[in-house]
Amino acid sequence: MQRESSWTGWDHQGSEHLRLHIGSDGVDAASRVEGRHAGAPWQLTYRLQLDVHWRLQRLSARLTDGRECHLSIDGHGQWWRDEQVLLSSLTGCIDIDIAATPFTNTLPIRRLGLSIGESSTLRVALLSVPALTLSIARQRYTRLSSRGWRYEGLDSGFTAQLEVDDQGLVLDYPDTFRRKHGPCMSC
Repeated sequence: MQRESSWTGWDHQGSEHLRLHIGSDGVDAASRVEGRHAGAPWQLTYRLQLDVHWRLQRLSARLTDGRECHLSIDGHGQWWRDEQVLLSSLTGCIDIDIAATPFTNTLPIRRLGLSIGESSTLRVALLSVPALTLSIARQRYTRLSSRGWRYEGLDSGFTAQLEVDDQGLVLDYPDTFRRKHGPCMSC
């Protein structure tokens, strides 16, 4: 299945356009995100390669100023930069959270398979944008309904009620992103 989705920032200062391919051998996501930080515009392109269980295998991210980040993960919590340098500080993390996109919320939503009323607390690798720095973030996802989720950033105290579509893609991330409407899927 091929799918395209676009989001715009609630403040109309940012946007994202994602191309998603879900196949029998895994998931490939390629996206372009635009935003502003401290008044300066930036543009990030990224590609995520996931296995069939929505576990990250590879990430490539590049800013228009030429800075890049290339990560790989074994699906069980071992991370490498540029496929050579072990990142022991990220050991145990399965998911990536790219701070500038609503798409990376889809990874734990799809991977966890929670029933309504269940929640899960995770340690995720957080990629800050536009700095392209990595840190650990503790997050909790709680499934509220068939399409409703509560996201909690446990270190920051941030909480949001997310509405997702039938594929787990965010429709509305209050005060942050909302999905543009229109034709977005081809099979």
